[in-house]
Amino acid sequence: MMLLEISMMSRVNSLETKNCREMSDEELKAWKRKLDESGSVKDPTEAHRRALRAMQNPIRREILTMLKEKALTVQEIATLLKMDEKTLSFHIQFLKDILFITVKGNVVDLTPLGVAYIRNVK
Repeated sequence: MMLLEISMMSRVNSLETKNCREMSDEELKAWKRKLDESGSVKDPTEAHRRALRAMQNPIRREILTMLKEKALTVQEIATLLKMDEKTLSFHIQFLKDILFITVKGNVVDLTPLGVAYIRNVK
């Protein structure tokens, strides 16, 4: 993982104060503003481009949908998708890079950006 990504994830984790699924839309927007103000995202246009590219893939959209209600382990996601963990790790890394999910140990969960995506994209 690149140093910039580590820094970004540290800032993402430090901004989380409660279960992001319980955040109101206003709280999600405030979280996003704090992330923007922290300087973690150096090029918002590039970040937006990467997010659009990531979400073109139906597997990544399905992963986010699976996480809508609760965090899951990598093994649970792999089983539900009928996918080997090596292939799944590629998609998980892509979602981590655009700050839609976090991975702590073997548990995958949404970030506030991931929750906002789930709420706003049908």
